[in-house]
Amino acid sequence: MVVKIYTRRSRKQLIRFGDPLPEKPQRAKRIIQNAVYEGLKIQAFINNGPDRITWARTRKELNISESKLAHLLKIVNNLPPDFVETMKSCTDENMLKIFHGRRLLKISRLKTDKERRNEIERLLPKA
Repeated sequence: MVVKIYTRRSRKQLIRFGDPLPEKPQRAKRIIQNAVYEGLKIQAFINNGPDRITWARTRKELNISESKLAHLLKIVNNLPPDFVETMKSCTDENMLKIFHGRRLLKISRLKTDKERRNEIERLLPKA
């Protein structure tokens, strides 16, 4: 008796006798987040309302961690305003890959505004 064997290697070895293995599930396309837009959304949420909302209440209502809240607000508050305006409505995936949250946080931690602008200019794609 001869039986066809189907195998596939992944995290574990898959073996099936007789019937072929089902197709591999397609990985969902990665969604690149705009950290500046997220920060502005949080800032608007905190500032709008009858009274200023505390960080604790913001965290609970938006379901985010305190560190992420602090990082996004630091990005929005410390980066140059003209850069924040251009990145607010940016949908270009290449720009969002260059200016991701961690890199923007590192730029916002630089001491002077001139250093921040120089770092942004260095990272901007050459046209």
